[in-house]
Amino acid sequence: MDFDCNLLVLDYLVHHCYGKTAKAFIENIKTLDQFAYLPSQTKHSEILERAIKDSIEQGEIHRALKTIEDHFPALLEHDELQHISFRLRCQHFIEIIRSGSEMEAILYAQKYLKPVKHEFKEQVREVTSLIAYSDPFQSQSKHLMSQQRRDKLAHEVNCAILDLHCLSDESTIEKVQRQYAVVTDELERIDIKEKKSA
Repeated sequence: MDFDCNLLVLDYLVHHCYGKTAKAFIENIKTLDQFAYLPSQTKHSEILERAIKDSIEQGEIHRALKTIEDHFPALLEHDELQHISFRLRCQHFIEIIRSGSEMEAILYAQKYLKPVKHEFKEQVREVTSLIAYSDPFQSQSKHLMSQQRRDKLAHEVNCAILDLHCLSDESTIEKVQRQYAVVTDELERIDIKEKKSA
């Protein structure tokens, strides 16, 4: 595989946080003496993004927040990204409820879930309602406890990190594939048009 193709594949793996696969792929590239040409940003950011994504998916929001504070502080400070920071804090509250620490959840909500913007008030009401249930997994709000919610938040945070660094939310190979599909469709349309006029 030539160097440009290797970069496309690695970009895709890194972009979607396939850490172990990316590392194995890099090991393969090392044997081809192409590793030295990889951007250092690719090597380092992949590890951080994967750590954040894994932490969120495993419900370890405190660890994700710490990594973000240490390496991507603008994500928590940027006004336009307040919704991401707030959603992370809401998820942390949910994880406290999941662990059964109701008093800790109340203290956390008092400290961190005071809505800064009016748009967050409904989220606060929805999330804090979990305290009212003895078994939140059997409540009307059980969707808040789902793995899908964690996964969606992990994806949103990853996209926000990419956006913050002016990187696309699509990998290069996905863009190439989309462009290929458009060109193919256009060529087929032109071909059909030419056949009709002939």
